[in-house]
Amino acid sequence: MTFRRVLPLFLALAALAGCGSGGDTSSTTGPGANRYFGDHSGQEATKAAISEGDCQDLKRDAEGEIGVPLRVETEPTPPSSRCLLSGHGVNVSVYLDSAYAARQRYYNRVVEQDQFYGTDPAKHPHPVPGVGDPGAYGHTASWIPALSTLWAVRGNRWITIAYSVPGTSRSQRRDAAAELARAAFRLTAG
Repeated sequence: MTFRRVLPLFLALAALAGCGSGGDTSSTTGPGANRYFGDHSGQEATKAAISEGDCQDLKRDAEGEIGVPLRVETEPTPPSSRCLLSGHGVNVSVYLDSAYAARQRYYNRVVEQDQFYGTDPAKHPHPVPGVGDPGAYGHTASWIPALSTLWAVRGNRWITIAYSVPGTSRSQRRDAAAELARAAFRLTAG
């Protein structure tokens, strides 16, 4: 066969292969929906946010732990709210992601961190039990020592806490970040 005869035959076969794909590909919701990134029950966006009042509560908690007065900067708008605390060399950031598929983004971030830095214990995610959702092996909260950052997820709320306080050890920063995460989850639960 010549190329002129093979090409139309190939194109016809390719067109037929695409027929009968078995579902409506224009929709990501409903019974025939495709299962794209995070498209399953429990991944819906929520109205959860760190309000200005919540940020003041977190400030009091952090000041009690650190022992220095802190300034507050807040962005209380869902689905990506934040509370920034600073003063005397201290920088504590509390971020809440409550957008669609936040839980899936958390898991993706932990896997990526492990893939890129799994051989470096300081950059590898370490489980922190009792912070995120209850589950086997504490995989719903992770501490990254080199970044002084805690990631934790409950339901479809992903909280990230970056905790920089001079004169504290990594374990002290981890424990203080875990306490703030627990408080942030309580404050944004309703």
